[in-house]
Amino acid sequence: MTKKTPEDIMREAEALIEQTRQSLAATSDAYRDHGLDPQKLSDGLDEKHRAEAEALFRQDMEAIEREVAEESARLSFANAAPRTGGSRKMRNMI
Repeated sequence: MTKKTPEDIMREAEALIEQTRQSLAATSDAYRDHGLDPQKLSDGLDEKHRAEAEALFRQDMEAIEREVAEESARLSFANAAPRTGGSRKMRNMI
C-alpha cells in the first residue's frame, strides 16, 4: 500500500468531481431523451429534502478536508528529519 500525498488526494477528488458533473449532464440528457424536463424534476424537491442533501454534501466536504489535513500532518511528521543530537557532554559540578 502506497501512501498518498495531499496532491494525489486532491487530484482524485477533482477527477471524481468532474466525473460527477459529466454524470449529471448525462442524466439531464437522458431525461430530455424521454421527454422529461430536468428543471421541473429538480424543482419538485421539497425544501426538507433539499436541505438534507445540502447538509450531507457539507458533511462529506468537511470529512474530505479533515482527511487531507490529517494525511498532510502524517506526511510532515514522517518526512521530518530525525534529531541526531547525540548525548550531551557531562559538566563538572562544583
